[in-house]
Amino acid sequence: MASDATPTGHQARQLLGKIIGVWSDLRNADVTLLKDADPALIRMMNGAFTRDAIRTFTCFEDMARHVITRFAKGGDPDPVGLAELARFVTTELSTTIGCVVSAARLVADLGGRDMERLALTDELTALPNRRAFHEVMNRANKGGWPDDHVTVMQIDLDRFKQINDGLGHAAGDAALRHAAKAMAFHIRREDFIARLGGDEFTLLFFERMPETAMAERAAHIITDIAKPFFFNDRTCTVGASIGIAYGNRSDGIPLDRHLANADLALYTAKNGGRSTYRFFTPSLRTRVEECEALQGQIRQGLQNNEFEPFFQPQIEGRSGHLVGIEVLARWHHPTRGLLTPFHFLDAAKDADLLESLDSHLVDHAFSTMRGWLDTGLTIPQLSLNLTADRLRHVNLVERLVGAADRFGLPMTLIAVGILESAMIDSTAPQMLQNIHDLSDAGFRIELDDFGTAHASIANLRNFKVDRIKIDQSFVKDIHPYSELAKITAAMIGLAHALRMDALAEGVETPEERLVLNALGCDHIQGFGVSRPMPGCDVPRWIRMTQKRKTLPPRRLFRAADALTG
Repeated sequence: MASDATPTGHQARQLLGKIIGVWSDLRNADVTLLKDADPALIRMMNGAFTRDAIRTFTCFEDMARHVITRFAKGGDPDPVGLAELARFVTTELSTTIGCVVSAARLVADLGGRDMERLALTDELTALPNRRAFHEVMNRANKGGWPDDHVTVMQIDLDRFKQINDGLGHAAGDAALRHAAKAMAFHIRREDFIARLGGDEFTLLFFERMPETAMAERAAHIITDIAKPFFFNDRTCTVGASIGIAYGNRSDGIPLDRHLANADLALYTAKNGGRSTYRFFTPSLRTRVEECEALQGQIRQGLQNNEFEPFFQPQIEGRSGHLVGIEVLARWHHPTRGLLTPFHFLDAAKDADLLESLDSHLVDHAFSTMRGWLDTGLTIPQLSLNLTADRLRHVNLVERLVGAADRFGLPMTLIAVGILESAMIDSTAPQMLQNIHDLSDAGFRIELDDFGTAHASIANLRNFKVDRIKIDQSFVKDIHPYSELAKITAAMIGLAHALRMDALAEGVETPEERLVLNALGCDHIQGFGVSRPMPGCDVPRWIRMTQKRKTLPPRRLFRAADALTG
């Protein structure tokens, strides 16, 4: 019996069978191991198995079987046969083995190149990624422009955050793939496109192209991105804003400077209403630098308590009784004087300072309200205004409730003004949920600038709105225009039918107030009642105006004349 260290004939035959099986797999690698592999690799493997190589292995197989058979029968292996077998292994098969080794090296090389390709590719959109973009930038800055001219497009998606936050990241991914496909359609072989991250894309066109032609291309890209796409059987849309900058190699300006210029143009496009394109001009840099300086001043102003809430009274139109006070932001700028939100709100939004600004103003306003109540003043309601961006914050309700509790204010004394456009933004469920939660917490809900954003009756019915605020565009000069009075009367009637109060904003003249009273408007607000004032002036205004039971307007004409024309 053979020892454990000595293979039996059966074991030897099994070993030979494995060798032959491996050989067969290698010979048929093009249809087994290397199916769908690189064609060059398949050709190399097939080239390793020439007719001579196959004949050599056949001889090797015959000799190996002979040696194993002798060995299995207990006889000593033929020394000559063993020597010949060794020669075949070391010499005759060396060429074939060398070819196989070369093929293996090619596999490793292809694997390395594939890993490198993956490292330069955005996994989601299959476009080149930020790393690939930087490699292109480095080659271009070293003089590797394919053409003497380049056009840089910086593209950001519009409404992407609403889709991503409202419908989930999978919907956001679908929007990115849809947009990438739309952009890639407009790219030639010599051009370049990359996704830099998030919803930010860059396109490089290495060619001379008139501004009109590039504008047309940008418009087509925006149109194609805006086409509806489907996600989970739901139709979705996303927009795009584009900034464009031209470059010329002879100018000696590096490509990354043109990229920065396109960024400035994109910034202007997004601030200009979105879903549009803008070309870079030198004046843009000046405006952006001014905006950045303003944002720095806002940060400094928050630290120095330069922002202060001002307060504008709201009264019953007929009696003049105080029904509430609206909080309005003001900035005591150290050099420009008192500024309204028109001068700083957009800059604060772009610098992500709205939350800090709102928190500062809410705390100041609530503290002032607490002081009025403690001195015995009767303030029926304090109205706050919230931007759509603030309404999307997940901790909004918690912060407002916490601030009210901190100053001991009942939520029923506080109204939250919401822009009408926010009520019809179906892509922001967090915003809609916050509106419901604010109402459930006890806050009163006011629909601001009513009549300017086409809120439907269904949306009004879906929310517990306590009061609509008719935009001042329907109030100004209402007395000479009967059609304007009819529109305003319809809005007041709608509010009353839905059991809401109606407040007219921007009332400035006794004539406007008279017509609004005739139309049945509940409350009014504007310079004709009072200009916004600091908190310290409110008690004096109340003492001066609320002693009278009524504040009758001057009757210059019959109210019915406003309706009949």
